[in-house]
Amino acid sequence: MGRTDLEVQSDPALGREYYEEDLHILASGQGQPSGQPGPPYPSGPVYLEIKKNPVRLHGAVIGIIGVINDITQQVTQERELKELSFRDKLTGLYNRNYLETRMRRFVRADDFPASLIMADCNYLKRVNDTMGHEYGDLMLQRVARCIQDSIPPSSVAMRVGGDEFLILCPKCPADQAQAVIARIRQRLKQRSDGILPLDVAFGSCTAQDDSLTFDQVFHRADRAMYENKKALHCTQVQ
Repeated sequence: MGRTDLEVQSDPALGREYYEEDLHILASGQGQPSGQPGPPYPSGPVYLEIKKNPVRLHGAVIGIIGVINDITQQVTQERELKELSFRDKLTGLYNRNYLETRMRRFVRADDFPASLIMADCNYLKRVNDTMGHEYGDLMLQRVARCIQDSIPPSSVAMRVGGDEFLILCPKCPADQAQAVIARIRQRLKQRSDGILPLDVAFGSCTAQDDSLTFDQVFHRADRAMYENKKALHCTQVQ
């Protein structure tokens, strides 16, 4: 009672922000809604919706009334729904929806050189046709797990098509991209068996700076992957 936000808030910057909001409402006579994280709790972050409106008497602003709602559950559910919309249901990797958002700015300026790796499962159609789609799904899940277990923590793996995967690797020069591919190949070899051979073609492209657009890097990696796919086919035929 009788003290301002400058005196009671544990966060001085937040107290200053609230105090200046109050001064603005008193001076303008206009309410101001806001939503922001509240104080941290051991159980996790808390989100608050704050609504402030002027109190008038005979036309003059004599004070402010404020209502604070805890919207933590709503914010958490919205974030969970958004995360689900970005995830491929079968593999658990990010999906094309997520890719569309990353294409606008796929890396930050200090993330170069950045590499893009494309991967395409060989023989998925044959597995589906001869063994059933449940085995095809199992094959995709195993490939996705091998990819996820082999990439650096800063990299992001996505399923962008029926049997196509994309790996975005920030701060990853070309030689490191090839090392990532080698690790994935080794993991695929370990997880293969007589029933489900995990045979995957790879291609990569490394951008040294932002002179190349995402589409240009993507298409170069995709073209390299199809060249690898053709080379693997020729080797197997021989």
